[in-house]
Amino acid sequence: MSHIIRHAVALALLAAFCLVSGQASAWIETSIKSDDVTLELDSDGNAVVTHELLMKIRGGPLTELQLQGVDSDAEALPDASVAPARHGSRSRAIPLLPTIDGDVLRLAIDHPKGIRRGTFLFRFSYRTSLGGRGLIRPDGSEVEIRWVGPRFDDGIDSARVLFRVPSAQNPPHLFEGQEDPRGLGLIEEIDGVFLSNLRRGQTHDELEVIRPHVAKGEPVVWKIRADGKIFGMTAPVASPAPAPYERQTPPAERALAIGGVILLAVLYALLVGLKARAVSRASRLRGAEARPLVALPLAARAAFGGATLGAAAAVGVLTTQPTAAGALLALAMMLAAHRSPALRHSMRGPGEWVESAKLHRSPSVPGGVLDIGTLAGAAFLLGLLAVFGGGVYWLWRHSTYQALMLALGAASLLPIFCTGRRSELPPDPVEGALGFLNRVKKKLGKMPGVSVKLVARIASGQSAPDELRLVVTPTRPLSGMRAIELGFEYHQGAGGFVSLPCAIVRAVDGSDAYESLPRSVVWSRGRDADERVALIRPKLPSVGLSVALLKRLSLRLTNRSRPRQTASKVSNSAGSSSLTSNPSTVSSPAHAM
Repeated sequence: MSHIIRHAVALALLAAFCLVSGQASAWIETSIKSDDVTLELDSDGNAVVTHELLMKIRGGPLTELQLQGVDSDAEALPDASVAPARHGSRSRAIPLLPTIDGDVLRLAIDHPKGIRRGTFLFRFSYRTSLGGRGLIRPDGSEVEIRWVGPRFDDGIDSARVLFRVPSAQNPPHLFEGQEDPRGLGLIEEIDGVFLSNLRRGQTHDELEVIRPHVAKGEPVVWKIRADGKIFGMTAPVASPAPAPYERQTPPAERALAIGGVILLAVLYALLVGLKARAVSRASRLRGAEARPLVALPLAARAAFGGATLGAAAAVGVLTTQPTAAGALLALAMMLAAHRSPALRHSMRGPGEWVESAKLHRSPSVPGGVLDIGTLAGAAFLLGLLAVFGGGVYWLWRHSTYQALMLALGAASLLPIFCTGRRSELPPDPVEGALGFLNRVKKKLGKMPGVSVKLVARIASGQSAPDELRLVVTPTRPLSGMRAIELGFEYHQGAGGFVSLPCAIVRAVDGSDAYESLPRSVVWSRGRDADERVALIRPKLPSVGLSVALLKRLSLRLTNRSRPRQTASKVSNSAGSSSLTSNPSTVSSPAHAM
């Protein structure tokens, strides 16, 4: 019986808890969709600002709306209300109780339950004095009218202000920036994108100004110009500034500007010439041919590059034609740019193969100070960019336009430091292959019955080698076998140059060594009439597969008492044979010289 009483008491308490109502609390999310403002000005400079603010509400209830950034002298007007924004809705508007505290306007919703989920239109107005706060300023025969709109924490997709001013002879129009009276460009520019539409009437003119997007917390400054006679504010009309090409400048300033342009042109021509010479020399050292983007002689290309950059600087700084300056800058960059060098396909002259101990170091590739891939080149580029940055910082205080033109001019350094780089050259035939061949040699050194050595080819009249190979020789070779060599082929593709290992087998025509390789191997003429050469490439250009290929070739070409028919095909085990001619291959190991 006692357990029945306990269950009954628990059920009673649960029912009482569900029936007792507490203070409601819920989440609320608001987003402002648009703000349409009508700003009606009178001839005394006073204005009535009317907002029609569209807000979407989720959750609720909302009992008060706060608007930050209203005019500091704002005086709230009655008849503020909020109503659902649904088309054809007959819901009665709810009054709003406005209060202003500093620059914060609070709109209390005069309803005990507030407003909940939906889209609502808030209508409210306040009075302010733009003339009393110095927001109407004379500028010649016109006046400049400014008004700062409220701030929205989450931004807004569309904002519109309708300026309604008394009619005058000259209609109001959108502020388009203020020119420097010395003709040095704009000293005050438009902050953002604005669209305008004018409607003229008998008593009032209406200028509609639209801002497509307002960022989070951004106070938008709305600016227009109107006839100064409306407000009784006119100032003496300043004499128009001369055109950029015709303005009168002191002789000293003119000489300084001309000297700066000439110095810039000379320095850039010098950089273009030095870069072109360095790329040409480096390409010759690696057996390639330099390819400038614009195929002109070096002297003409350097002179034209400097002249076009100087012309771009003159047009960009002394005029207001940024498109022409950009076109000249692009032409100067094209004259300074280089494409990847092209491989030269030519027969090599006579040379001598020597032991690797007699090697001389290959000459260093020039042009490192003009290559961003080197430490010296990166430091030099950063120094030049710092000079440009200092110039932009100094100009920014005098002319934003000229500072931006100078910052754009820094792009002229990109083709100097970022094209014609060392990484675009073919690999060094000795230093590029030395590490790979040494690893192969170390692994083959543990194999009994073979001798391994590095040899280098030195052309007649030269001290530095132009190719390095690894020679593998069985201690008991088949008759007619002369050498097994591992060299490199160099291919040029869309992404640059690549080096691939290649095994070279030398044998006398018709000998046992010649007959020991599979029939699928293709032979070509060697260094003399009796020698035949076969190229066999590993399936992948790795050290492991190259070692495996050389081991199989050494075993195949070793004199052993094993039936020739039982051997497996070399080409199917570790590599594949190929012809010795390839149009995209350097004439080093592919030609059996």
